[in-house]
Amino acid sequence: MSSKLALTIGAVAAVLFGLALALFPEQMLSGFGLGVPKEAQVLSRDVGVTLIGLGIINWLARNEMGPAVRALLIGNAFIQIAELVVNGWEVARASSQDRPRAGSCCISCSL
Repeated sequence: MSSKLALTIGAVAAVLFGLALALFPEQMLSGFGLGVPKEAQVLSRDVGVTLIGLGIINWLARNEMGPAVRALLIGNAFIQIAELVVNGWEVARASSQDRPRAGSCCISCSL
């Protein structure tokens, strides 16, 4: 996969999920099987705007080449792998507590 394609896909996905987390925190959090206290909504919005920022960075860098783009690609790969590990852990933990829904939405987000 070319770096341009990877950054373009990363940009679009980050902005879409970022917008969803920032604008619809209650729906996104309840989709993970979580409660939605005010503190969680604030954190959801914070993560959402961070993802939007990452999407903008990816979009603006998609036509560039060199070590800086390599660093962006490594950072993006880390985010995806870490999300998969963290959310996989939550799904496994939820499954052992008979709550299979928790975390399943987030795994689809990290793919």
